[in-house]
Amino acid sequence: MKVAIFLRDLGLGGVERCAVLVGEGLVARGFDVTLVLLGGNRNLWASRIHGVKVVDLSGEWRPLKPLTWLRGWRAARRIAIDHDVVIAGTFLLPLYMAYAATRGLGKRVLAWVHGPMYELDDFARMNPVHRFACQYIYRRLGELVFVSLHARDSLARWLRQEPGKGWQVLPNFIDDDAGAASPAAAPVAVRGSGDPLRLLFVGRIAVEKQPQLWLDTLAALAAKGVAAALTIVGDGPLEGWLRAEAGARGLGDRLTFAGRQDHVTPYLHDADVLLLTSSFEGCPLVVLEAMALGLPVVSTNAGGVYELFGERRCDFVVEEASGEALAALIVALDRPVLSAFLLARARHYAAAATLEQWAALLR
Repeated sequence: MKVAIFLRDLGLGGVERCAVLVGEGLVARGFDVTLVLLGGNRNLWASRIHGVKVVDLSGEWRPLKPLTWLRGWRAARRIAIDHDVVIAGTFLLPLYMAYAATRGLGKRVLAWVHGPMYELDDFARMNPVHRFACQYIYRRLGELVFVSLHARDSLARWLRQEPGKGWQVLPNFIDDDAGAASPAAAPVAVRGSGDPLRLLFVGRIAVEKQPQLWLDTLAALAAKGVAAALTIVGDGPLEGWLRAEAGARGLGDRLTFAGRQDHVTPYLHDADVLLLTSSFEGCPLVVLEAMALGLPVVSTNAGGVYELFGERRCDFVVEEASGEALAALIVALDRPVLSAFLLARARHYAAAATLEQWAALLR
């Protein structure tokens, strides 16, 4: 079976990472998988791509140049004709092209929904034309795949309808090659009694990640007599603001900026707590990787993240998005008990199980 996944490009985002991991897993199970790049020719996953094909159509299709639209559509349609299943890897351009390129072909088309669309639109205020176009297509596709129940319910709310019969939840999974520990392993961070608590954030330094909460949390911990330092793996538009604000609040020496990294496992190994402060999430991969290492997570109530913790949600998620609440939960962590729970919980998100679900769905 030949499967084409339409993407914007292959940057370091969670969508692209999921596409590569699922694609490679399907290839190992006998599928022929092609990743189709529509909006750019970046491929930051070349070292991880072995069996998946990558086709760059970004030179054919230029969204801001209408004269290229027909040529781009024809190129995408040739891909669709040659494949049994076409998957829109995300919304906007991949969704539009997957839908347009398959019209009249009788092909099976799936839309992959990674984030909570209602919350995303409420936060970013989608262009009305894009909102109408995305909603129009989602309502007309019979099969949608979601990374979490929250993402599914959020789309239903956004579309103002009940979840469809062809809507399935296939969660993200723990990358076997990420260097994660086995479920029997112990937490890996070792800290001396005089060392500061090592907090870690992985992601974009952007408004939706609420970086002000990082500083509020450090300040709240200090007020409780807990010395803590935060390492930030990632970059983003608010990095300059964060540096200036940390300096103004006397917290500059508590932050380490590691920049964008291809592999975050070494940073997870060295941390005491993973801090997640997002406004919304679908099924964050970094939390799954922390889980597989038994690394405690403290998170805002960011939608899909709470599903990862099952019945122990309250041990990891604060209901109030404040530095005080995050600091209080960090101080209250029973690390040995929670680490053991996370290591056991990681079995629910093993790559093999989810990839078999993907294979069964496509077959």
